[in-house]
Amino acid sequence: MLYIKPLGLLFAVLILSSCSFMAIAADSHETVHFKANTNNGEYVATTAGYDVNNYVFYAKKGQHLNVTLDTKSTKLWVVLLDKKLERLADLTPFSADLNDNGEYILPYSGKYSVLIGQYRAFARRGESSHYKLTITID
Repeated sequence: MLYIKPLGLLFAVLILSSCSFMAIAADSHETVHFKANTNNGEYVATTAGYDVNNYVFYAKKGQHLNVTLDTKSTKLWVVLLDKKLERLADLTPFSADLNDNGEYILPYSGKYSVLIGQYRAFARRGESSHYKLTITID
């Protein structure tokens, strides 16, 4: 009987610690809205630790996507995700996924997500990065 209480306590501690880890990563989800007569949206945000900021938009096949991240930080990654894409598209400057104009040509019509987060080494240290994101679709 004495071993049941310590094992129960250990089990409760393990459950609570795993739940607290999940609470650390507070991902954000933002639907991109373009103002009337414009083709871009701007967002100012911060990502900290393992947070991932998600910007969702709809676009048509063949449109040109330009993502600009105005930041002093070198800790951030930017990728494009779509359920039809075979792999993530890297949207950071000088990526091989971008054309000579720094644009990504969208291969499908539908819902896309631009994800922004910190590289693991910085996230592990709990660092944060501020940025201004501009998403342009032509």
